[in-house]
Amino acid sequence: MALFGAVAFAQERCDAPYPNVYCNTTEILAYQSDDCKPYHVFIARGSDEPYPGRLGNITSEICKQIGDNDCSFENIEYPAKSTAWGKDEWCKSAGKGAANGQAQLKAYAEKCSESKLILLGFSQGAAVTQDIMGGGGGQVFECTQDTNPALDWSTSPGSRVIAAVTFGAVVRSKDQNFTVGEGVKYDGQRARTPEQLEALQKYSSVLLDYCHYGDPMCAVGSEPADVYAHLDYFLEHNQDVSKWIAGKAKGKAVSVSNQGQSASASTSVSPAKATTGVVTPTSVGSAAATGSAAEASQTSSSSNSGSTGAGSALSAGNYFASIVMVLGTTLFPVALLYRKD
Repeated sequence: MALFGAVAFAQERCDAPYPNVYCNTTEILAYQSDDCKPYHVFIARGSDEPYPGRLGNITSEICKQIGDNDCSFENIEYPAKSTAWGKDEWCKSAGKGAANGQAQLKAYAEKCSESKLILLGFSQGAAVTQDIMGGGGGQVFECTQDTNPALDWSTSPGSRVIAAVTFGAVVRSKDQNFTVGEGVKYDGQRARTPEQLEALQKYSSVLLDYCHYGDPMCAVGSEPADVYAHLDYFLEHNQDVSKWIAGKAKGKAVSVSNQGQSASASTSVSPAKATTGVVTPTSVGSAAATGSAAEASQTSSSSNSGSTGAGSALSAGNYFASIVMVLGTTLFPVALLYRKD
């Protein structure tokens, strides 16, 4: 009974690992606007999620804490396609996300010269967010993403980014001073190039990079790989992150929990010394398991071996069967009805 109670509670949240409802409620969408506001959030959703994806709840919490009349959001417009659509689709999607994201930031900053900018990204969207800031491109899974330059941190719009938070980034580097979580010792499906990492480090005082141990997307090689570790960021961290971002907006130092350590909002997170050194074919029609979930499940075995390949011994069929057993319910093919790409 306790298990079913916990599952029922989780399903009431649109950002739970296997939600019945996506985060496109009237309350959340009320904050969506391209009008000039003092603070504006850019959302990069995860693979195969509908807009705004699992980031909807945390965005509304951020805007509530900053002030309903002072905060708005817009979606970074990109396909967010997983490799279920074809082996090249993830790279084409992420490349488009980085390019569109930079263009949207520049357009908004030019129109709204006094606004401060906030970036949020999950899974593929987390990689896109880091690409926007530090530059992106390179081989991921079985494809090669087009390169894009970094966003200059010293001039607008880069200089107006007051906070950026990524969750379970597919492309990320280990041992960074802005990483939060025990995945800090592991690279993602691909580490960032030294040039990309050097550019991204310029944003370290305003960036939090959440990565759980066992997340097969952002912490390849952390065993055992666990799909839930990739999907439960918002159940665990929404409160800390929304307070941290609101603190950045208001110029207040707010700490975030980091496995027994804490980091001030006025400085970068320091769980480790900085260095410069994945997809799942999802059943795209399942509302309960998006591409981000399927990507994570497909790469479980490759994560255990530290490989950057996309193959996995955990098949999509076995993955969905396990989800059915956990939830004790039927998965309905409705996700395609919500796709915007």
